Formats: sequence, structure tokens, C-alpha cells
Amino acid sequence: MSNQLIKPVKILLGTLFLGLSTQATALSSDVEKPLSIEANSVVFNKNKGTAVYAGRVEIVQGTLRIIADRIEINAPKNEIQTMKATGNPVQFKQTMDTGKQAVGQAKLMMYHVTQKRLQLSGNASLKQDKDAFTSNLIEYSTATGELKAGGNHSKQGDKSGRVKAIFYPTNKAR
Repeated sequence: MSNQLIKPVKILLGTLFLGLSTQATALSSDVEKPLSIEANSVVFNKNKGTAVYAGRVEIVQGTLRIIADRIEINAPKNEIQTMKATGNPVQFKQTMDTGKQAVGQAKLMMYHVTQKRLQLSGNASLKQDKDAFTSNLIEYSTATGELKAGGNHSKQGDKSGRVKAIFYPTNKAR
């Protein structure tokens, strides 16, 4: 990747999964770690400000790991606007400051940088320790901490549009 795109991508990935859980934030030191991207191919278009990685794309930065079939970065004028990852599914994991690991997956992961909004769609799931959250669509604002989930039912009785959350108590009964 051109040097002009590497720094914004490192900053993006360092903040991408901050606060995915209401209980913890991503390991603070991850943003300071080197960024490694591997793929079968990459196409850069400096004039358009795009980079497309394809073929088992692996991104690693500190404890953050993303695996996707394809990742597209849109950065006109060297300012990242969006990062789109697709896969069957896109998988990610990262260690939180609490030491717990956050794990997630979806068919599509889209990060809107200027809006600070992460969108997971298509059999999306987020897990931290035993706690789990699944839905067809999960949106998370890294700016406000707001999480939205849900989707449309395709037919009566179809549960695919439902949201499912499982939370385990942190305090034991006395």
C-alpha cells in the first residue's frame, strides 16, 4: 500500500473495533503495533484513492486479526472514507483491555470512517467471553457507543430478522 494510505489504515484498524462491547474496549496498545496485510493480490488506484485486496486477505495489528475474501478501501485525497470487507464470512477477533477476547463475523463488514459507524450484515455475530449477540444486521457507532440491531422478516415465522442476545451475570448471587 502506498505510504499515504498506510498511516490512515493503521489508525482506522486501531479504532475499528474499539468499544464493540459495552463491557470493554480493544487493547489500547494495538494501535501502536505494526500493521500487516497479506492477500493473493492487491490493486491500487492512486487517482481514485482506492485499494482492493483479494484472496484470503489477512490483516493483523497487535491482537486484532481480520480474515476476509476481499477488502476494499476507499480513500479519495488520501482520507479513508470507507473500508468494506466481504467473505463467507468475514471473521475478526481482538483482545480487550480486560483480557477477554472479542470475536465476530458477518458476510459483510463496512466501516464508515467519517460517521464512525461499523456495520455488520448477513448472519452477523459478536461474542465476548460467554456473552453473545447475533442478528442479520448490527450497527455500532464508535463515536457514541450506540449499538443497533435487527432486520426485516422475509416471511411470517422466519426468525432471520430477529435479534438474539445472551448475557451471563458478572455478579454471583449471595
